[in-house]
Amino acid sequence: MTKKSVKSAERVFQILEHFARTREPARLSEVANSLEHPVSSVSALLKCMVDQGYMTFDDRTRRYMPAARIAHLGSWLNFDDYEQTAVLEAMYRLRETANESIVLATPNDIYLEYIDTLHGWEGINIRRGTRRLLVQNGTGWLFLARCDLSEALSIYRRTIEAGELRREEFSETDFLKKLVEHREKEISFVHARELLRPTAHWGAAMISTIIPTPPGHRGLAMGVHGLAERLETKRAHIYQMLRSITATLEEKLAEQMPAEAAPTVE
Repeated sequence: MTKKSVKSAERVFQILEHFARTREPARLSEVANSLEHPVSSVSALLKCMVDQGYMTFDDRTRRYMPAARIAHLGSWLNFDDYEQTAVLEAMYRLRETANESIVLATPNDIYLEYIDTLHGWEGINIRRGTRRLLVQNGTGWLFLARCDLSEALSIYRRTIEAGELRREEFSETDFLKKLVEHREKEISFVHARELLRPTAHWGAAMISTIIPTPPGHRGLAMGVHGLAERLETKRAHIYQMLRSITATLEEKLAEQMPAEAAPTVE
């Protein structure tokens, strides 16, 4: 595969992510400007997607919009039933009480990916699709602390091999200490300044917990994100809310499952 074809494939996904963020039709120029790609390149890709039935084009408004065929591609994964009902309801409830941004995250290879976000009212938000290193993230440490040690070490070593982190700045011993610290924790509270890699919000922090999931479902964590000073003042209340949400989700899953199948908190 040539570099040109790889770049084109990457831009197709970026186009789809643009529409996932905006959730509205867009003109060619709007998409190209948003992604900072040449208009000619984006035009060719959009026309190809229209030809393949993955994009619609309105001749009257000159706007593009993903077609229903896009939604069908991932419908077999069946994540939406749980994540877009009980979990989303819990996220909205948490945002109302915490008055901060709320995120839903899942492990993805050596990363933690934020798969859904509800923006708060204070201007500190994380974009859906943002990824952070599992080994340099409080929520990631919660997940890794619940893995087999061999699996957790494999993720650490692959992170080093990928050049995402240097062993001399975060040694295997340092990593193991983080696992021990998080093994008994149900909730993680980590300030951005504690991490080695700068984030978009260096003065922010995250309070998060792993939430129950149906058997076979991907692991999920819910978090509250905002300025560190604000979260410090709300810590007890947010902890209480996260525990309440976890208990409620466990009850809902138990009601929907046979007695022998229990919800999992990985």
